[in-house]
Amino acid sequence: MTLQTAPFSRPSHGSRADSLARVAIVGRGFTGIMNAIALLKDFDLPFHLVMYDPSPRINGGESVSRSGKTVLNSRVRDLSIDPTVRMDFKHWLETDEEWRSRQENSGEGVDHAFVSGEIFSGYVYQRFSEALRQRTDVIVQIRAEAVIAVDADPRGGLQVLSGDGERTHFDAVFLATGYGVSERGEELAASGRVEDAIVIGGGVQAVDRALKLLAADEASHVTLISASGFLPQSHTRAGVGPVASDKPLPGTLRGAFRFLREAANTAELEGTGWQGIMNGFRLRAGDLWKGLSSEERRRFKRHVKPIYDSHRNRLPPSHYKRLHEAIATGAITMKKGKVERIATNGVLLSTSAGLQVLPAERTIDCRIRPIDVDAPLFRSVFTSGLARRDELELGVFVDSCGRAVVEPGVFHGLFAMGPLGLGSLPDIDQVPEIVRQVYAAASTLRAWLHQPAPSFEPVGAE
Repeated sequence: MTLQTAPFSRPSHGSRADSLARVAIVGRGFTGIMNAIALLKDFDLPFHLVMYDPSPRINGGESVSRSGKTVLNSRVRDLSIDPTVRMDFKHWLETDEEWRSRQENSGEGVDHAFVSGEIFSGYVYQRFSEALRQRTDVIVQIRAEAVIAVDADPRGGLQVLSGDGERTHFDAVFLATGYGVSERGEELAASGRVEDAIVIGGGVQAVDRALKLLAADEASHVTLISASGFLPQSHTRAGVGPVASDKPLPGTLRGAFRFLREAANTAELEGTGWQGIMNGFRLRAGDLWKGLSSEERRRFKRHVKPIYDSHRNRLPPSHYKRLHEAIATGAITMKKGKVERIATNGVLLSTSAGLQVLPAERTIDCRIRPIDVDAPLFRSVFTSGLARRDELELGVFVDSCGRAVVEPGVFHGLFAMGPLGLGSLPDIDQVPEIVRQVYAAASTLRAWLHQPAPSFEPVGAE
C-alpha cells in the first residue's frame, strides 16, 4: 500500500546524496512508527520509505506494552514523541473531553496520570499521519510481508529479502521489531469466568492483567508467577525528576549499586523517596555500562537485572496498592519459579523445592521473550557481517544512535532500534529513550548519506 506519492523517478542503485534515498523500516510497532515520524520530521531530503510488517494494522503502542489495553509504566508528562514539545502528549489528551472529564473526577492531575497502550497508540498514529501529510516529497509504502533476511547489495547499499521472495535495494535499513520477530500465544483455555487463573510474568503487564481479571470478576483467584521473585515497585504519587548526587559514580558494578543503595536509603530517611535517586542513576547508567568489564556485564544480567527492572519499570500507585491488597487477602498468590511447560489445564513450575504442578482453568503468558538472535532475519545480518551480537547475547551491538557498528568506525547502513539494543544500552526499551534515539538516528542517517559510499566485502568473500 502506498500512502503518499511524489513526482520522482527511482534512483539507480549506485546513486546516493543527490537522488531519492531509499529507506526500509522492519516493524510497525511503537519503535517502527517512531522511526518513521523522526525521519519525516528531521530527515530533510526527499526519500522513499518502505515499512515492512505482516501485521495488517499499524499499532503505535505494540512494542511498549505489547497489549494495547495494558497500562503504560510512564506518566503522561514523559510520553511526548516530539522532543521539542515535552507536553505534546498531554495537550493531545486534553482535546479528548471524555478522557479529561474522567481524569478530573479521579482527582489526579493530567501530568501525573497513566494511560493504556491503546490510548497512546492513537496519539502516535495521529502524529505519524500529520507528519506524513507535511512531506509531499516523500513516498511511503506499507508492505504486509515479513522480512526474511537483510544482506549487502553487491552494487552498494543493502538488500531486503521479503517473505514473497522479492529482493529490494535500500540505502539504509532500520530493524525496529521491538523484542524480536517470533510469534507468541498469550492466552490458553477458557475465556469466561474461572475459579483459578495463572498469569506468567513479573512485569507491569502481568500485574495489570492479574488485577483486571479480578476487577472484571473473570477469576476468583490468580497465581502470579515471577521467575525472579520480584514484582514492580511503585511510582510516587506525584512524579519526581532525577535527583543527582554530587559524588562521582563508582566505576564497578558492586560499587555503583552500593552507591545507589546508600543514596536511596538517605532519600527515604529524608522523606523524598528512592524514585528520584533511581531516575538520576538511570541518566548515568549508560556511561557506567560502557566502563564495565565483560564479566561485570554478565554478572549484571544474571544477578542484578531483575532487581533493577523492578525499580525502573514501576506501577502506578493505585495499581501497587491494589496488588498488595489482593496479595494480603489471598486473591493473588505470588510464586517464584521457572515455567517448564504450559498446558490448557495449568503449568509445570520448577522451584527451589522441585517441580510443582499448578492447575488452572486459564493461563495468560505475559513474559517478555528474549530476542531470538538465531531467527533467520538476525542470523542473516550477523553472518553477512552487517552487524554483530552484543556480548550478552541480548540482541544487536549498537551505538547510542542505533547504528549496528561491526567494529570501530565500520557501519554499513543498518540500524537496530529500541529493545534490539538492550545489550548495549540498558534503558533503550523505555519511551523517552527510544524517542531520543530515533531522532539521533535520523540526523546520523542524513550525514551518512552525504558521505561517499563505502566498499563492502561480504563475509567469506575472497
